[in-house]
Amino acid sequence: MHRHMSRFSLVGFGTIALLAALTIFPLEARSQDAPQCMPLSATVAYVDDAPKPYREFCLKNPEACELTGPSIIDWSPELHELLRKTNARVNGSVQFVPDKENSGLEEVWDFPHQARGDCEDFMLEKRRQLVVAGLPSASMTCAIAFHRVKLFPHAILMVETTAGTFVLDNLYEDVLCWDALPYFYTRRERPDGRWTRFQQP
Repeated sequence: MHRHMSRFSLVGFGTIALLAALTIFPLEARSQDAPQCMPLSATVAYVDDAPKPYREFCLKNPEACELTGPSIIDWSPELHELLRKTNARVNGSVQFVPDKENSGLEEVWDFPHQARGDCEDFMLEKRRQLVVAGLPSASMTCAIAFHRVKLFPHAILMVETTAGTFVLDNLYEDVLCWDALPYFYTRRERPDGRWTRFQQP
């Protein structure tokens, strides 16, 4: 868009240069700003043990359930890109297959087997890869949600950052704020290994 030169006659050169820079590099400028996200907000009903399938997974893979390090990590564009790439990579490399078809059992939490798994398996694999990438495991907790419209239970990975709670979900390529998704949240893992149950609508 061009403007008549007289519109700029009273604007200082430095302001013009700044406006030009923002026009040329709008995406880079925006990428340095943390997304507008808040920590997960839900009313706690009580705290109890982990779901039985997760406890069974932890007995077989204790190192995958040791939540250590900071429980909140600094948000940065680099962190967000790492989360996005990991989410997209696992979503693209694992085929969704229900437990009954994949293992013959009704409910099993595990890492993907032969690149097949259900939502819990996607979730656990993403955390495994992010720990290998150097993120503290205590900042990444498992959660169970319920779709508000389609009415199915679902497992997701939540990452707690200084910019809020982000979700890695096998149904979405992007990393999204918890409240941008069509879920209400029922249970969430805590860094101490117990699980919070939330009051339901």
